[in-house]
Amino acid sequence: MNFGLDIRPSLSKPTGVGSYVMALAQRLPELAPGDRFFLFSASLKERYPQRTWPPNAVLVDRHLPVRALNYAWNRLEWPPMDRIVRAPLDLVHSPHPLLIPARKAKHIVTLHDLFFLKHPDMTEAEIRRDYAPLVRDHVRRADGVICVSEHTASEARLLLDVPPGKIAVIPNGIDPAYRLPISDEAAAAVLARRGLPRGAILYIGTDEKRKNLVNLAMAYIGLAGRRPRLPPLVLVGPGPEWAQGGTISGPQIRATGYLETREIRALMATSAALVLPSLEEGFGLPVVEAMAAGLPVVCSRGSALEEVAGDAATLVNPLDTRSIAGGIEKILDDPARRETQRRLGLERSRAFDWDIAAARTLEFYRRVLSA
Repeated sequence: MNFGLDIRPSLSKPTGVGSYVMALAQRLPELAPGDRFFLFSASLKERYPQRTWPPNAVLVDRHLPVRALNYAWNRLEWPPMDRIVRAPLDLVHSPHPLLIPARKAKHIVTLHDLFFLKHPDMTEAEIRRDYAPLVRDHVRRADGVICVSEHTASEARLLLDVPPGKIAVIPNGIDPAYRLPISDEAAAAVLARRGLPRGAILYIGTDEKRKNLVNLAMAYIGLAGRRPRLPPLVLVGPGPEWAQGGTISGPQIRATGYLETREIRALMATSAALVLPSLEEGFGLPVVEAMAAGLPVVCSRGSALEEVAGDAATLVNPLDTRSIAGGIEKILDDPARRETQRRLGLERSRAFDWDIAAARTLEFYRRVLSA
């Protein structure tokens, strides 16, 4: 069989969806040596990084404008992926909710969350233009739908009327780097190079509105007003505007921009807690990565975060800054709680494995093809 997989989200500075598709691309070909995998990337300016792929994996890296291609795929359903990769495809997997056109292939899409459908006003650019108005039709026409959590699957059934038999719930895994110990010297070197402190309150993610950074900053500033020795809040992902003074950030809020996995692992080894107060997540990779690294977690109650974290995190109301601040204080003030969460987090994180996710994804490919 010939499988097509769009790996463009992993081209540059991969985060959630990029990490997801890269993990699959690295594992699927080795699980099915008798099949061929066409891994598609495209950009006018960037080329996909050099790496060694298995013999049955073909990287197809085209000089194409990404926005124009997305518009053509989403709105015109052209050109077929078969034509771009120059091979007939039996199944095409889109790592996002919209179909990738193909001549005769079966189609699978992955739903990470449906926040864009419920709150299009809090999204931007292509997500607002295409995802919300097109997702119902595209998911209806897909032959299979992968959901990364039970929460997302329940929303797919409720909001998109996707039949349960068409859905496969396949949770994300964890980069093995987060499970490996890191020496104090290596962690200290990263902190020194980045000018970051030990014992920080850590946030990892983007600055999109659903991540709820304004409420996090307000909770932190309110907490700093009554705790003069409060550790700095370090935002990994957001740009320097979040580290400036003003109404939404203070002098103790640091913003690093994008960091590599090894740098994030060093921060996790030297921080006090991870705080992720998102309004909604379809999974929440930073939560399971932090648990695997032995870092206590404060995250939002509800959505997939509560499902993923289970009893291994301190849960807060993301709409209540006092609740967020209170969750942070519980971690800072209670060593026994920190140790319990560390132990429970390590245990719970073992349930999330990219090898298992890839194997279940391939099994779903086979199921869709045989239907």
